[in-house]
Amino acid sequence: MTSSIVNQPTWRPSPALRGLGLVACAALTLFILWTTVAVRYPSQVMYGVSLMLGLIATFALKPGPVARRLPAVDQGISWLLIALTLASSGYYLREYANIAAFREGLPNTQDMLCYVVGTLLVLEGARRVEGWALVAISGGAILYLLFGEWLPGALGHRGLYLDEVFEVSYSYQGIYGIALGAVVDVVLMFVILGAALRHTGAGDFFNFLSLRLAHGRRSGAAQAAILGSAMFGSINGSAPANVMSTGVLTIPMMKRAGYHGRFAGAVEAVASCSGQLLPPIMGVGAFIMAEITGIPYPSILLAAIVPAFLYLLALSAAVAFEAGRLGLAPEETDDDPFDRQRMSQGLVLLSGFVTLIGLLLVGYSPTWCGMSAAAVVLVVAMLLPGTRLSLTGVRDVLVDGGRDGLAVLVSCAAIGIVIGAVSVTGLGVTLNQAIVGLGEDNLLLALILAAFCSILLGMGLPTAASYLMVIFVAGPAILELGIGLLQTHLFVFYYAVLSAITPPVALAVFAAAAITGERTLGIALSALRLSVVAFLLPFAWVYHPEINLQELSVDTLPGVAVTVLLMIVATVGISAANVGFFRRPLKLVERLAIAVAGVVALTQGILVSTIACVTIVGLMLNARRTPAIGSLTAKTKGRAS
Repeated sequence: MTSSIVNQPTWRPSPALRGLGLVACAALTLFILWTTVAVRYPSQVMYGVSLMLGLIATFALKPGPVARRLPAVDQGISWLLIALTLASSGYYLREYANIAAFREGLPNTQDMLCYVVGTLLVLEGARRVEGWALVAISGGAILYLLFGEWLPGALGHRGLYLDEVFEVSYSYQGIYGIALGAVVDVVLMFVILGAALRHTGAGDFFNFLSLRLAHGRRSGAAQAAILGSAMFGSINGSAPANVMSTGVLTIPMMKRAGYHGRFAGAVEAVASCSGQLLPPIMGVGAFIMAEITGIPYPSILLAAIVPAFLYLLALSAAVAFEAGRLGLAPEETDDDPFDRQRMSQGLVLLSGFVTLIGLLLVGYSPTWCGMSAAAVVLVVAMLLPGTRLSLTGVRDVLVDGGRDGLAVLVSCAAIGIVIGAVSVTGLGVTLNQAIVGLGEDNLLLALILAAFCSILLGMGLPTAASYLMVIFVAGPAILELGIGLLQTHLFVFYYAVLSAITPPVALAVFAAAAITGERTLGIALSALRLSVVAFLLPFAWVYHPEINLQELSVDTLPGVAVTVLLMIVATVGISAANVGFFRRPLKLVERLAIAVAGVVALTQGILVSTIACVTIVGLMLNARRTPAIGSLTAKTKGRAS
């Protein structure tokens, strides 16, 4: 499957279409900047203009249904869709005030035509940016609105007429709802910041820094991949895109060092997810969370620090143990000198992050902070010879600021249909009651069900779209189980991120497979094994909420420190059990005992966790002191590759 995708000819739009698409991307960037600095329009205008520009760019730059078989026909279809976008969006922008004042619930013929055409355009745009999986989810929501009254029991609803269905879809309850609003109000500005960092070269400094930090270590190549992917992924916000951006460098580097291609692809996929969980940006997840919960950004940042550290620790320990198991030699990875250009890139990166974090902590809005950081990055880059942009470079920042955000913009518009269907029909209440009912007898089973819902609904979607959809479906139920607001949102957000490495969709894994040439299933299984700790972490802060650092004081600090220490021991233990190595190959009984103790330590109370961690330490000390008979001999570089 992967090879067929790689070998397909590249689709290219016609020059006229491409030009229009790039202009629409640049216009989207300029519109977001203008509405941040100068004029804040009503929400319907903000969202309507942004979606219109996003759909025009999508239809112009992304391949249509017959692009490879009948390119001329496909070009014509794209032009027709662009014309329909201008007509439907233009009508809605002109009439939204009259609709809200006089025709809400009583649409006329022109309104209905706008709703139907606009909804279908969003579905086609979603298909072009994310594929059929998203269309199936959003289209399924429309079918549920239309025919859900025929479903048995609690799954049914009162029934809706055709005009009601499309009015729900193409309104503030659906497409123009909170999902699209979060993207326009928050996400797109940080996409622009990411484009500025990338084109000034500041983004390359992540890879340089990670290689320097990993120099001389036996697992240096893999450690560099983890650090680089985590740091770059924090501003990238897309695990599959992060794999394709950094994986072309890190995966071959890991294979040359001696790691198996399947393992190298899994490391890159899991590391690319970690960036979205890593403060301070978290792939803009922290800012979306602050926007819809009202929780201050510093509180979210504190809550995410320890889980992100444990996530990266688990992956780092796993690659170190794998290097020991394979007998790899220390890597020499610092052949890239720290010259004037690298210094300039570092200064640009530092200036941007200092501006961003400083303004956030002072209390400015995330959008204003992102714009200010982007402005500082560009100004400082222009002052330094190693990062100075030409006029072409500035143009590329404007274009990519819009183009990089197309997928999440159009996807969240489509996800708005799902949120509207869940809200209007009461399906969310039904699912919540099922989870809460289960939680009355067993909190753990209820949380597992909520986690399963989060992963299942999030498969194949950008993280922001997945999180926003699931939090309105499963979030209320988790809250009713007595879990705090912040812990609930982090719970759902983590699983939305991890859906990128969860079969059968696993977009980050497919991206890694395209680079490694290995079978997708093998990489997916390795990725799941490497991310066991990540899947357990949301349960860890439910049972150990102190690791979210929300009630730090002189009195609570010792207890928090002890809990974090227990989490570290459990994390390292699970990683050793996964790989089957700690100073020597571990026996099957040792691996099972350490793994079970690690899971118990992460998901149970402090007393049980302490006993489990003592067990882990005892077993690992025993492994260190008693070399196994017939342990692995040192393997030469490249044997695993």
